[in-house]
Amino acid sequence: MNPDTHALAGAYAVNALTDEERRSFELHLELCDDCRAEVDGLQEAAAALAVDVELSPPPALRASVLSAISQTRQLSPIASAGPPLTALPAEPPVTAPESGSATPTEAPVDELAARRRFRVQPWLAAAAAAAVITVGGTVWQPWDDNSPQGTITEQVLAASDAQRVEQPMGSSKITIVRSPAHKKAVFVADAMPEAPFGKAYQLWFDVPGRGMVSAGLIRGSGAVTIPLQGDATVATGAGITLEPASGSEKPTTDPVALFSFA
Repeated sequence: MNPDTHALAGAYAVNALTDEERRSFELHLELCDDCRAEVDGLQEAAAALAVDVELSPPPALRASVLSAISQTRQLSPIASAGPPLTALPAEPPVTAPESGSATPTEAPVDELAARRRFRVQPWLAAAAAAAVITVGGTVWQPWDDNSPQGTITEQVLAASDAQRVEQPMGSSKITIVRSPAHKKAVFVADAMPEAPFGKAYQLWFDVPGRGMVSAGLIRGSGAVTIPLQGDATVATGAGITLEPASGSEKPTTDPVALFSFA
């Protein structure tokens, strides 16, 4: 196994490998517990960075970013207006050295070192997955021109029609806040327990005629605040179950918490 293989965990977590590298690393994952744990952690961190941080950018930010892009060299500089470029004189042809003369040799290339120069550090790869711009502690997505003022979580928690339903869960107090006006609900926990390895807590809406409908996964532990996915106005309640880390289409275990919106 290439000694550089372990360093691919960060790039794999954010889908930044070539097809050949990905296939090779996935074979390695089947045998390496450390890399599997690192990939799971990095993917969770990347997802957590992108949750509930969308705010509308200031009006001048988009124009500033686009202006900077047009002046930043990527593969070749963008030609600007000006006099036409003159052609450089042709280089003389390379001739074979005469007999007995020294032949120049190329310096050896350290392929492994070259690859490492382009490796993304695992923590940086996870942060890049969120693809956001941070200014003064606030996170913006500059390409989102239509995001509302304040996140949906902030809007629901501050709504005048917000309905709060709470209960204990172990040592934590968990709450569902629902706003019919915004058609959304938010889950809040002050000390959410960590899910067992390979598992995740999953949120559900209890929808008449459909039963339990997935409303998203609870990522992380401790203080957690996340919006539920889906229309909260059609639900008569909500629930939480313990499911596989990737989630389930329907609950596979008894609920660890149930909420009624009645």
